[in-house]
Amino acid sequence: MKKLYALLLLAVIGFTPSLYADRMVLVQGYLGSPSSWLKSGIVRVLSANGWQLGGEFNHGSDGVRLLTFNHPPPVSGNAFYTVNLPTEAPVHVQSYYLGSYLKQLRKDHPAESITLVGHSAGGVIARYTMVRVPGLDIERLITIASPHLGTDSARLGRLVGETPLTLIAPLVGAGTLNRSQGLYDDLLPAQPNRMLYWLNRQPHPEAEYISIVRDQNSDLGGDWIVAQESQYLEKVAALRGRALSYVVPATHNLTRADGWLILDLVEERVLRPL
Repeated sequence: MKKLYALLLLAVIGFTPSLYADRMVLVQGYLGSPSSWLKSGIVRVLSANGWQLGGEFNHGSDGVRLLTFNHPPPVSGNAFYTVNLPTEAPVHVQSYYLGSYLKQLRKDHPAESITLVGHSAGGVIARYTMVRVPGLDIERLITIASPHLGTDSARLGRLVGETPLTLIAPLVGAGTLNRSQGLYDDLLPAQPNRMLYWLNRQPHPEAEYISIVRDQNSDLGGDWIVAQESQYLEKVAALRGRALSYVVPATHNLTRADGWLILDLVEERVLRPL
Protein backbone atom coordinates (compact mmCIF):
# COMPACT_ATOMS: atom_id res chain seq x y z
CA MET A 1 0.00 0.00 0.00
CA LYS A 2 2.82 2.43 0.82
CA LYS A 3 4.36 1.67 -2.56
CA LEU A 4 1.09 2.60 -4.31
CA TYR A 5 0.92 5.91 -2.42
CA ALA A 6 4.53 6.65 -3.34
CA LEU A 7 3.86 5.97 -7.02
CA LEU A 8 0.84 8.28 -6.95
CA LEU A 9 2.93 10.99 -5.27
CA LEU A 10 5.64 10.69 -7.90
CA ALA A 11 3.05 10.95 -10.65
CA VAL A 12 1.53 14.07 -9.08
CA ILE A 13 4.89 15.86 -8.84
CA GLY A 14 5.84 14.97 -12.37
CA PHE A 15 7.97 11.84 -12.13
CA THR A 16 7.21 8.64 -14.02
CA PRO A 17 6.71 5.33 -12.19
CA SER A 18 9.84 3.94 -13.87
CA LEU A 19 11.91 6.17 -11.61
CA TYR A 20 10.50 4.54 -8.50
CA ALA A 21 12.78 1.98 -6.89
CA ASP A 22 13.01 -0.08 -3.75
CA ARG A 23 15.92 0.17 -1.29
CA MET A 24 17.09 -2.66 0.95
CA VAL A 25 19.50 -2.42 3.89
CA LEU A 26 21.25 -5.59 5.09
CA VAL A 27 22.17 -5.66 8.79
CA GLN A 28 24.62 -8.36 9.89
CA GLY A 29 24.56 -10.16 13.22
CA TYR A 30 26.98 -10.56 16.10
CA LEU A 31 30.60 -10.76 14.90
CA GLY A 32 29.36 -10.44 11.32
CA SER A 33 30.46 -7.87 8.76
CA PRO A 34 29.19 -6.41 5.47
CA SER A 35 30.95 -9.31 3.74
CA SER A 36 28.70 -11.80 5.56
CA TRP A 37 26.06 -11.20 2.89
CA LEU A 38 28.59 -11.82 0.13
CA LYS A 39 30.08 -14.99 1.61
CA SER A 40 26.62 -16.51 2.11
CA GLY A 41 25.73 -16.04 -1.56
CA ILE A 42 22.90 -13.60 -0.85
CA VAL A 43 24.61 -10.70 -2.65
CA ARG A 44 24.99 -12.88 -5.75
CA VAL A 45 21.30 -13.82 -5.65
CA LEU A 46 20.18 -10.20 -5.32
CA SER A 47 22.59 -8.96 -7.99
CA ALA A 48 21.44 -11.61 -10.46
CA ASN A 49 17.81 -10.63 -10.00
CA GLY A 50 17.70 -6.93 -10.69
CA TRP A 51 19.15 -5.50 -7.46
CA GLN A 52 22.24 -3.30 -7.60
CA LEU A 53 24.75 -2.83 -4.80
CA GLY A 54 24.27 0.78 -3.75
CA GLY A 55 27.30 0.78 -1.47
CA GLU A 56 28.41 0.26 2.11
CA PHE A 57 27.51 2.77 4.82
CA ASN A 58 30.33 3.71 7.18
CA HIS A 59 31.01 6.35 9.84
CA GLY A 60 33.95 8.69 9.38
CA SER A 61 35.27 11.79 11.11
CA ASP A 62 32.93 13.85 8.93
CA GLY A 63 29.87 11.72 9.62
CA VAL A 64 28.11 9.16 7.43
CA ARG A 65 29.93 7.98 4.36
CA LEU A 66 28.62 5.79 1.56
CA LEU A 67 31.44 3.75 0.06
CA THR A 68 30.72 2.80 -3.54
CA PHE A 69 34.03 1.06 -4.29
CA ASN A 70 34.86 3.25 -7.29
CA HIS A 71 31.46 2.61 -8.86
CA PRO A 72 28.87 5.40 -9.06
CA PRO A 73 25.77 4.71 -6.95
CA PRO A 74 22.76 3.56 -8.98
CA VAL A 75 20.47 6.38 -10.07
CA SER A 76 17.55 4.11 -10.98
CA GLY A 77 16.38 0.59 -10.25
CA ASN A 78 16.29 -1.38 -7.02
CA ALA A 79 19.37 -1.14 -4.81
CA PHE A 80 20.66 -2.79 -1.65
CA TYR A 81 23.18 -1.53 0.88
CA THR A 82 25.41 -3.07 3.53
CA VAL A 83 26.38 -1.36 6.79
CA ASN A 84 29.46 -1.21 8.98
CA LEU A 85 28.51 -1.70 12.64
CA PRO A 86 30.44 -2.30 15.89
CA THR A 87 28.79 -5.70 16.27
CA GLU A 88 30.24 -6.38 19.74
CA ALA A 89 28.66 -3.19 21.14
CA PRO A 90 25.35 -2.94 23.05
CA VAL A 91 22.15 -2.63 21.05
CA HIS A 92 21.74 1.12 21.58
CA VAL A 93 25.27 1.81 20.32
CA GLN A 94 24.80 -0.24 17.16
CA SER A 95 21.41 1.39 16.68
CA TYR A 96 23.02 4.84 16.77
CA TYR A 97 25.15 3.89 13.76
CA LEU A 98 22.32 2.18 11.91
CA GLY A 99 19.93 5.06 12.61
CA SER A 100 22.37 7.58 11.15
CA TYR A 101 22.76 5.47 8.01
CA LEU A 102 19.01 5.12 7.58
CA LYS A 103 18.40 8.83 8.10
CA GLN A 104 20.92 9.56 5.33
CA LEU A 105 19.30 6.99 3.05
CA ARG A 106 15.86 8.44 3.71
CA LYS A 107 17.20 11.95 3.00
CA ASP A 108 18.67 10.78 -0.30
CA HIS A 109 15.55 8.81 -1.27
CA PRO A 110 12.58 10.54 0.38
CA ALA A 111 9.79 8.78 -1.54
CA GLU A 112 11.16 5.28 -1.96
CA SER A 113 10.40 2.09 -0.09
CA ILE A 114 13.03 0.89 2.41
CA THR A 115 13.22 -2.71 3.61
CA LEU A 116 15.46 -3.73 6.51
CA VAL A 117 16.84 -7.27 6.57
CA GLY A 118 18.57 -8.28 9.79
CA HIS A 119 20.35 -11.51 10.60
CA SER A 120 20.53 -12.78 14.19
CA ALA A 121 21.24 -9.85 16.55
CA GLY A 122 21.01 -7.59 13.48
CA GLY A 123 17.27 -8.20 13.41
CA VAL A 124 16.97 -6.91 16.97
CA ILE A 125 19.18 -3.90 16.14
CA ALA A 126 16.99 -3.09 13.15
CA ARG A 127 13.75 -3.39 15.14
CA TYR A 128 15.13 -1.31 18.02
CA THR A 129 16.12 1.38 15.52
CA MET A 130 12.65 1.44 13.99
CA VAL A 131 11.16 1.94 17.46
CA ARG A 132 13.64 4.55 18.66
CA VAL A 133 14.34 6.66 15.55
CA PRO A 134 11.32 8.60 14.23
CA GLY A 135 10.70 9.50 10.61
CA LEU A 136 12.45 6.56 8.93
CA ASP A 137 9.20 5.30 7.39
CA ILE A 138 10.43 1.74 6.96
CA GLU A 139 8.21 -0.31 4.66
CA ARG A 140 9.23 -3.76 5.84
CA LEU A 141 11.37 -5.56 8.41
CA ILE A 142 12.62 -9.07 7.65
CA THR A 143 14.55 -10.84 10.40
CA ILE A 144 16.50 -14.07 10.00
CA ALA A 145 17.17 -16.30 13.03
CA SER A 146 16.87 -13.30 15.37
CA PRO A 147 16.53 -13.64 19.17
CA HIS A 148 13.41 -11.51 19.64
CA LEU A 149 12.67 -13.17 22.97
CA GLY A 150 16.33 -13.48 23.91
CA THR A 151 18.79 -16.34 23.82
CA ASP A 152 20.47 -18.61 26.34
CA SER A 153 23.67 -18.12 24.36
CA ALA A 154 23.77 -14.57 25.75
CA ARG A 155 23.20 -15.97 29.24
CA LEU A 156 26.19 -18.27 28.74
CA GLY A 157 28.31 -15.34 27.58
CA ARG A 158 27.37 -13.38 30.70
CA LEU A 159 28.13 -16.34 32.99
CA VAL A 160 31.57 -16.81 31.44
CA GLY A 161 32.08 -13.06 31.72
CA GLU A 162 31.68 -13.34 35.48
CA THR A 163 34.51 -15.84 35.84
CA PRO A 164 38.30 -15.34 35.89
CA LEU A 165 38.35 -16.41 32.24
CA THR A 166 37.75 -12.79 31.30
CA LEU A 167 41.17 -11.91 32.74
CA ILE A 168 42.98 -14.19 30.33
CA ALA A 169 40.63 -13.80 27.36
CA PRO A 170 42.70 -11.04 25.68
CA LEU A 171 45.82 -13.18 26.06
CA VAL A 172 44.31 -16.02 24.03
CA GLY A 173 42.70 -13.87 21.36
CA ALA A 174 39.22 -13.96 22.90
CA GLY A 175 38.94 -10.31 23.88
CA THR A 176 35.54 -10.23 22.18
CA LEU A 177 34.17 -11.92 25.30
CA ASN A 178 34.95 -8.83 27.36
CA ARG A 179 33.87 -6.36 24.69
CA SER A 180 30.51 -8.07 24.25
CA GLN A 181 29.20 -8.08 27.83
CA GLY A 182 26.83 -5.18 27.20
CA LEU A 183 25.38 -6.88 24.12
CA TYR A 184 24.98 -10.14 26.03
CA ASP A 185 23.00 -8.22 28.66
CA ASP A 186 20.72 -6.82 25.95
CA LEU A 187 20.04 -10.25 24.43
CA LEU A 188 19.25 -12.09 27.65
CA PRO A 189 15.84 -13.83 27.65
CA ALA A 190 13.07 -11.24 27.89
CA GLN A 191 12.14 -10.75 31.54
CA PRO A 192 11.16 -7.63 33.53
CA ASN A 193 13.98 -5.08 33.84
CA ARG A 194 15.75 -6.41 30.76
CA MET A 195 16.13 -4.63 27.42
CA LEU A 196 14.16 -7.09 25.28
CA TYR A 197 11.25 -7.12 27.73
CA TRP A 198 11.10 -3.32 27.40
CA LEU A 199 11.55 -3.28 23.61
CA ASN A 200 8.90 -5.91 23.00
CA ARG A 201 6.28 -3.76 24.74
CA GLN A 202 7.04 -0.48 22.99
CA PRO A 203 4.76 0.82 20.21
CA HIS A 204 6.16 -0.34 16.88
CA PRO A 205 5.67 1.79 13.74
CA GLU A 206 3.38 0.67 10.95
CA ALA A 207 5.29 -1.69 8.68
CA GLU A 208 5.34 -5.27 7.45
CA TYR A 209 7.02 -7.50 10.04
CA ILE A 210 8.28 -10.84 8.78
CA SER A 211 10.54 -13.37 10.48
CA ILE A 212 12.46 -16.17 8.80
CA VAL A 213 12.66 -18.91 11.43
CA ARG A 214 15.03 -21.88 11.56
CA ASP A 215 13.31 -25.26 11.95
CA GLN A 216 14.81 -26.99 14.99
CA ASN A 217 13.69 -30.35 13.58
CA SER A 218 15.48 -29.81 10.29
CA ASP A 219 17.77 -32.55 8.98
CA LEU A 220 20.41 -29.80 8.77
CA GLY A 221 20.52 -29.65 12.56
CA GLY A 222 18.54 -26.51 13.27
CA ASP A 223 19.74 -23.40 15.09
CA TRP A 224 21.96 -24.07 18.11
CA ILE A 225 22.45 -20.36 18.92
CA VAL A 226 18.88 -19.02 19.01
CA ALA A 227 15.95 -21.24 19.99
CA GLN A 228 13.22 -21.53 17.36
CA GLU A 229 10.54 -20.13 19.69
CA SER A 230 12.54 -16.91 20.15
CA GLN A 231 12.70 -16.17 16.43
CA TYR A 232 8.98 -15.52 15.81
CA LEU A 233 8.12 -11.84 15.50
CA GLU A 234 4.45 -12.58 16.24
CA LYS A 235 5.49 -13.66 19.73
CA VAL A 236 6.65 -10.09 20.43
CA ALA A 237 3.95 -8.56 22.64
CA ALA A 238 3.68 -5.36 20.57
CA LEU A 239 3.41 -7.28 17.28
CA ARG A 240 0.76 -9.87 18.07
CA GLY A 241 -1.55 -10.12 15.08
CA ARG A 242 0.78 -7.95 12.98
CA ALA A 243 3.63 -10.29 11.98
CA LEU A 244 4.17 -13.36 9.82
CA SER A 245 6.82 -16.07 9.98
CA TYR A 246 8.29 -18.55 7.52
CA VAL A 247 9.95 -21.66 8.93
CA VAL A 248 12.83 -22.99 6.85
CA PRO A 249 15.34 -25.85 7.20
CA ALA A 250 18.71 -24.28 8.00
CA THR A 251 21.27 -23.70 10.71
CA HIS A 252 21.80 -20.31 12.32
CA ASN A 253 24.08 -19.14 9.51
CA LEU A 254 22.97 -17.14 6.47
CA THR A 255 22.46 -19.19 3.32
CA ARG A 256 21.95 -18.61 -0.38
CA ALA A 257 18.37 -19.86 0.08
CA ASP A 258 17.73 -16.88 2.37
CA GLY A 259 18.48 -14.65 -0.62
CA TRP A 260 15.74 -16.24 -2.67
CA LEU A 261 13.25 -15.96 0.18
CA ILE A 262 14.16 -12.30 0.71
CA LEU A 263 13.49 -11.66 -2.97
CA ASP A 264 10.09 -13.35 -2.75
CA LEU A 265 9.13 -11.28 0.27
CA VAL A 266 10.39 -7.91 -1.00
CA GLU A 267 8.91 -8.37 -4.44
CA GLU A 268 5.64 -9.41 -2.78
CA ARG A 269 5.33 -12.78 -4.44
CA VAL A 270 2.61 -14.96 -2.92
CA LEU A 271 4.02 -17.18 -0.18
CA ARG A 272 2.32 -19.45 2.32
CA PRO A 273 3.25 -18.83 5.98
CA LEU A 274 4.47 -22.05 7.57
